Amino acid sequence: MELHYEITKQDYIDFNLHYYMNNAVVQRSLLITRIMTAVLVLIGGTLLMYWVEGLGVLSTAVYLALAAVCFFGTPWYMKRKVAKNTERILRNANNKQLCGPKTLILRETDFELKGENEDTVYQYEAVQRTATDEGHYYIFVDEFSGLIIPFTAFENEGQKRDFYDRITACITDEALKC
Repeated sequence: MELHYEITKQDYIDFNLHYYMNNAVVQRSLLITRIMTAVLVLIGGTLLMYWVEGLGVLSTAVYLALAAVCFFGTPWYMKRKVAKNTERILRNANNKQLCGPKTLILRETDFELKGENEDTVYQYEAVQRTATDEGHYYIFVDEFSGLIIPFTAFENEGQKRDFYDRITACITDEALKC
């Protein structure tokens, strides 16, 4: 099977946002950041108001509201930062080959990804897990990197299903398949 497709900037952003939203370590770190930021604002603001002798119901309510904004606004802010940082990375001249035309060739024992300045062969055993969103398959070949296969690469649902079956054949844990 040979697939020809184009990886766009939006495909790459979607991949990074998918990783950000679905990685347990990232989500745990985000939760800790949210809690610590809110606590810091609340305690720091209360101590400041106490120190300047302005502590009252109104100042406490204001810092409580600011803590809530920090807690509930951090995920939105971080998601936006992931997208913007991904765009910045893609603008770097050394990363121009990340987007553009790609060819994925599936053979009996391995698969090959070809693109600009790229020709990599992977064994099916290298696939650690797969994921999907509304428009892509993500094939993770290690913890942090993977291949992006947009659904537009497939001619029909049968070809899409055949690809999925072949790429996940060596994954024994069903939880690691999308």
